[in-house]
Amino acid sequence: MITVRWILCLLGCLWAQAAEKNPLTVRMLSEMSQISAGQTFWVGFLLKHPPGYHTYWKHPGVIGVATNITWQLPAGFTAGETVWPAPQKVMMSIHRAQGYRDDTLLMVPITAPANLTGESVTLRAQLDWMSCHQSCHPAHAVPFSLTIMTGREARVDETNAPLFAQARAAVPESDARWLCKATIRDQQILLTVAPAPGNLRRIEDLGEIWFFSDDGAIDSSTPQVLSRLPNGSFQLAMQRYEFGPRNITRLSGVLQASKGWAAEGKKTCISIDVTTEE
Repeated sequence: MITVRWILCLLGCLWAQAAEKNPLTVRMLSEMSQISAGQTFWVGFLLKHPPGYHTYWKHPGVIGVATNITWQLPAGFTAGETVWPAPQKVMMSIHRAQGYRDDTLLMVPITAPANLTGESVTLRAQLDWMSCHQSCHPAHAVPFSLTIMTGREARVDETNAPLFAQARAAVPESDARWLCKATIRDQQILLTVAPAPGNLRRIEDLGEIWFFSDDGAIDSSTPQVLSRLPNGSFQLAMQRYEFGPRNITRLSGVLQASKGWAAEGKKTCISIDVTTEE
């Protein structure tokens, strides 16, 4: 099905100047300098965005194309799902989307075979991405390769390990200190969030609230209206995306509070996955 998002992406591609070098810098990294047989280790792609540019989250919203990884691994190696740090609000022309403006590491777990032999192994992948500013710059099947030493003992790469630790800290997790409920009402989805018993964090202290839908259920380009309820909870009214899922049984994604979900303010994003009610 051709949707508004794909039409807008096509227009973005037409705006791009084919002769201009793609502005995004991408590096393939390993958390380990040496791997061992049967080990699951982490490989990542570091996206470095020039000022003003962005790429897109696993679901870009109403416009954009998510970064995609296609692996060509040696026999016996397997790759898991891409782990995405929390997204940011980005703008392509007048359209609000879901993506990344800052340096971002997309991480993937790789498992080595139990019968691993040899002194080194080379991992290969191809990436597709769309980097946008005033125009969009698509990249397709860009090849990457990374050679890693093998041995009886695994060794951490001291240079890359802090980058992976920072990226893990940016991956949203569920938080039992907040209770969530989702209700569908005509063309709106209402997300109600309340502090669990013992959670003294006030709604007034959370700052700006925004929900990032990971399956396109929410129209990323329309405002989300926050209402504070008398019982200390809040409700976020969001517009359903006309080209999104028709039968919504769950609401899943990332909920952001600009001032943090805890008093120390460090964790600004939590993952949400709740059954919807009519």
